[in-house]
Amino acid sequence: FKTLGNAERLKIAGQLGIGQDKAEGAVQTGLSVLTGALARNASKPAGAASLDQALTKDHDGSIFDRIGDFLGNASAGPGSAILGHVLGRQQSSVTAAVGQQTGLNAAQSSNLLVTLAPLVMGALGKLKSQQGLDASGVAGALATEKQQIEQEASGGLGGLLSMVGGGGAGGILGKILGFVKGLFAKKS
Repeated sequence: FKTLGNAERLKIAGQLGIGQDKAEGAVQTGLSVLTGALARNASKPAGAASLDQALTKDHDGSIFDRIGDFLGNASAGPGSAILGHVLGRQQSSVTAAVGQQTGLNAAQSSNLLVTLAPLVMGALGKLKSQQGLDASGVAGALATEKQQIEQEASGGLGGLLSMVGGGGAGGILGKILGFVKGLFAKKS
């Protein structure tokens, strides 16, 4: 994935109403939670097939070709619908827990997840296409990332991850996390 410039990093932090330093930790938490929820859903054959279909149909990674436009109006994008599918009835409690963990208020926490969800799906879609993964391949990549995130999780994040059934998706989410963390990395 290409690393975004300072303007894009500032756009995301600005949407959240926080500084880049705080945004970096919040993004990591949000990505871990979304990954864990996706891994949980994909652990069942029907969930894996549904995710695979969504990636094929709607989330091929092209979001990264128009990242500036997306970040300029993330709230109008597919994030809310994705969260409804991924988190279901847990959406409000997960959003509140993310806010508590990161120090964001309810609106900021919701905005964070709405912004990150399409990016995570786009990254998964890109990985699926680049590596020729089928539904079980995507589920396997998410399971691997989940294990890695769970091993690295500590304190409140560990509890938050257990709320959504785990953490992330090994090598694949490592790439996703690395990309999105790169949004907030300080230029040297």
